[in-house]
Amino acid sequence: MSDRNFIIRRYESKDHEQVRDICIATSSDNFKQNEDMKEFLLTAFCDYYIEKEPQNCFVVADDQKAFGYILCAENSKAWSELFSKEYVGKLSNLSLQQYCEGTIATPLKFADQYPAHLHIDILPDCQRMGIGTKLMDALVSHLRDKNIPGLMFSVARTNVSAQAFYKKYGFAVLEERENEIVMGMIL
Repeated sequence: MSDRNFIIRRYESKDHEQVRDICIATSSDNFKQNEDMKEFLLTAFCDYYIEKEPQNCFVVADDQKAFGYILCAENSKAWSELFSKEYVGKLSNLSLQQYCEGTIATPLKFADQYPAHLHIDILPDCQRMGIGTKLMDALVSHLRDKNIPGLMFSVARTNVSAQAFYKKYGFAVLEERENEIVMGMIL
């Protein structure tokens, strides 16, 4: 990766399938091997953002392909209504619909102070090269230009290295849960 020329740029429609592939590729093995779980991942963490708010999404790419992204909903309250109405019901599995509906609660809980929320994924062989920081810089600058006052997300409790990255970047822990840490940053 280090010999590639890469850029951080706004998401473009030509990135659609590559972003979806990265979403699956960066998930755990049990998600990758199950079609229902792939559908859930793409519904919960990808498709809404690139289809409804592409202006708030960025990719890291070289001349040929994307190998990471940061996706964002700038207003979690507006996102929750549209996401629930147009995406959750499309899941073929009722229990996954309910689980997906459950992903709405956290962004809404913090939406007054941290209205925007994000998802970020970078292919494993491209991690620890400063790309996450550059993606975060692009999104934070974009949100500041739009006068969005705060940004939040959840990270797995077991992903200690990611938590350290986010803390170093300036995010604070908003809430600790059994399986996840909720973090936020005032912009």
